[in-house]
Amino acid sequence: MKKAMKAAVVAAGIAMLFGSVNMTEAAQSKAANKSAQAAAKTSAADKKAFEVAKAELSKKLAPGDLYILYVRDKALNGGEEFMNYMNMFQFKTYEDYLNQAAKLKGPTLTKPEGLPDGYKFVKGNIQPPFTKQYQKEVKAEATAKGKSVYYKKFDWKEPGEINLAFANGKDNLQMQISYSLSKGKSNDGYSYRTADEFDAETAKKHPEWVRNMLSWSDGDHVYNITTNPGNPLTKEELIKLAETAVKK
Repeated sequence: MKKAMKAAVVAAGIAMLFGSVNMTEAAQSKAANKSAQAAAKTSAADKKAFEVAKAELSKKLAPGDLYILYVRDKALNGGEEFMNYMNMFQFKTYEDYLNQAAKLKGPTLTKPEGLPDGYKFVKGNIQPPFTKQYQKEVKAEATAKGKSVYYKKFDWKEPGEINLAFANGKDNLQMQISYSLSKGKSNDGYSYRTADEFDAETAKKHPEWVRNMLSWSDGDHVYNITTNPGNPLTKEELIKLAETAVKK
């Protein structure tokens, strides 16, 4: 009899033990379901906010505008935290370019002295800069405000890139300043590459790259002047133009 009672007690204990386990598992499962539901709601809300922000920014952009959009859930943006929205200044006249360039800080381009007769201004643009500091700033503000999706407009004075194009019949000349992402010491003089030096595969895939190019750097910026294949301007003549192509 005692043995039977002991067995019953043990069986009851085992039943309670497994019952407790089952109860714990049920509680954990319920909590997990709630957590998953909450995450799904948050993800849906973030996705909606992200789509709304993109739609707003697509309508906001005016010439020269720069917005950076931050999204905490990188899965919504192809694995990236940020999206850059920008609209460059574009110019059809050299005078309009000069008026905008006068408002900027840092070096700008100018029509070189000695540019051969016949070359006329065709087009130009000034592009906003993209810096890691801007990204850090917008993320910090989003975090402080508890925002999972957040964007900010940045006012800038130093451009990310300037491009000018001149043409003389079938010949053309393009000039560019771009902000160097890897600051360093200025290079030793000029580097020159002819259009003939491009390999056949590159020429086939990217014919727009095939140009005669003179380039140099001051450490913070990279400069280049390019001409179309067959352009009669020589390396020495391009160097002469480069001496007066940058206004600091």
